[in-house]
Amino acid sequence: EGRSQWQEALADYNAALQLAAAGGESPDPYIVNARGNCLNSLREWEGARQDYLASSQLFQQAKGFRGRGGTTTQRLDGAIFAASNAALMLAQVGDEAGALREFQKIARRAPGSSDSRAALAALYWRLGDAQRAEDAWHFACENISAGCSKYQDRKWLAEVRRWPPVMVAHLQDFLALQRPAA
Repeated sequence: EGRSQWQEALADYNAALQLAAAGGESPDPYIVNARGNCLNSLREWEGARQDYLASSQLFQQAKGFRGRGGTTTQRLDGAIFAASNAALMLAQVGDEAGALREFQKIARRAPGSSDSRAALAALYWRLGDAQRAEDAWHFACENISAGCSKYQDRKWLAEVRRWPPVMVAHLQDFLALQRPAA
């Protein structure tokens, strides 16, 4: 996957998941999310969304991760990241209202998610709500330690964070204060 050899990586992830199943193990949520990344890069948006949703659910069901106190904990960070990926796919297939609802839920559940705040800024801007867009962006830039600087880098957004093309374009429109085409 790190070499952008998506078909080969997809085959490797499928094989890993098959081996886990054959060994009686649950699917690894990281591998399911990574397979979604491959499908996203192959522009198979619906398949990517399904993997991201499955990964989010698997992270929430995960056992055996040790928290700081030594107790078993769910992986909410992974669940939030995978849910954000799934919401991005909704926007890519044209369901911007659905993506907005999902990102609003994510932002409530994980207020410190720069990703959800940047996506909300892009979607609010796209829908013509400039004030909410500015508020979401300001929150990401000023109230979250990770901030928003990486989200201003189109190459990082598309190639590292792997936002789909429509969401990259929406955020670029917002950053340029360019009104979207009707």
